[in-house]
Amino acid sequence: MNSRGCNVSDDPQTICPSSSQLSAIDDLLLKLPIDLIVDIFSRLPLKSIARCRCISKRWASFLRRSDFTELFLTKSLASPQLLFACRTHRELLFFSSPQLQHPDENLSTITANHHVSFPFESFYDISTPVNGFVCIRDDLMLKERKTQELVSVIWYDPIEKQHKVLAMIKRYDTVVDHQVLTLRGSGNMTWRKAECGIPHFPPNPDSICIRGVLYYTARASSGGYMIVCFDVRSEKYSFVKFTEREKYFATLINFQGKLASLMAHPNPLFISGTSTSFEMWILLDPEKHGWYPRIFNLPPTWKDVVGGEELLFRGVTATNEFVFSCNCKSSSEPFHVYYYNFIKETITRVEIQGMGAFERGSIVGIFPNHGADLKLV
Repeated sequence: MNSRGCNVSDDPQTICPSSSQLSAIDDLLLKLPIDLIVDIFSRLPLKSIARCRCISKRWASFLRRSDFTELFLTKSLASPQLLFACRTHRELLFFSSPQLQHPDENLSTITANHHVSFPFESFYDISTPVNGFVCIRDDLMLKERKTQELVSVIWYDPIEKQHKVLAMIKRYDTVVDHQVLTLRGSGNMTWRKAECGIPHFPPNPDSICIRGVLYYTARASSGGYMIVCFDVRSEKYSFVKFTEREKYFATLINFQGKLASLMAHPNPLFISGTSTSFEMWILLDPEKHGWYPRIFNLPPTWKDVVGGEELLFRGVTATNEFVFSCNCKSSSEPFHVYYYNFIKETITRVEIQGMGAFERGSIVGIFPNHGADLKLV
């Protein structure tokens, strides 16, 4: 896939100070206590940090310190965002908005911020973001490869504090090669091979990384459905069997630190205003393939709030709210995100405003618990 980028500064003058200004700025950085400087910069948004890195080598070096980048990520995850990936005919757009954090919040509208747009003539799919990083695949790449396709997902190693990409080469509907790349801000990056014991068909685009293990659903070439588990640090595979075929189409989520799958009936992917419940299967013991079922009965107010909309499962927040939304946005109707708190049995509908750059098209993905990572910026 061709790499695509964008300029972080709208005004070049903001990052081109004179030599006397540059000297004064560097002197100021030297005079202030390190802890104070870290605290000040950690309050800036991501784009401002990117601009500040362009001021001088000293500023760039300071803003790449590991203690600063880790503090920035920690603060970002403490105030999580909803990340929106939206598709039009020729563009892929990214927005974010504040995420509901307290069950008692009575919000009716939230404004989304437009971050960046990428030109895509024919978009195919997007992987689940990890600390703000995503893998994007388009149809142009598939047409060029003809008999081969590339499926990529990104994940994070919490021990080594590294982002990695897993690429699966597909030939005639079967994955034939698995390769891993460690992402670095600088230096050479080379792919290395990962051995997979069970040949399988390409995974669904949905994947999830929990405590250093990447999970995705797949179908074995010999038949049968399974969860593929890829250990981020050891770069080795393991597998968990499904007991029912329908779970292959379920939505994978991180539920209180464990892998879980969500699905409704009769369509496992959608839940509507007429639904009265949905089920979740929690993976308690990966080695013994131990799944624990749990049923969530929806309150009577669910029908009144949701109405006739068909909603997709989007995930669950750290404060026990399941997140739902529809899969498209019309230019004439508002777009809503729904939060269901299963402890208090409350439903909150939030209208997302500020997505004017995205007038009509498909919502490729809505990802809760989004946080920004500076390591590779």
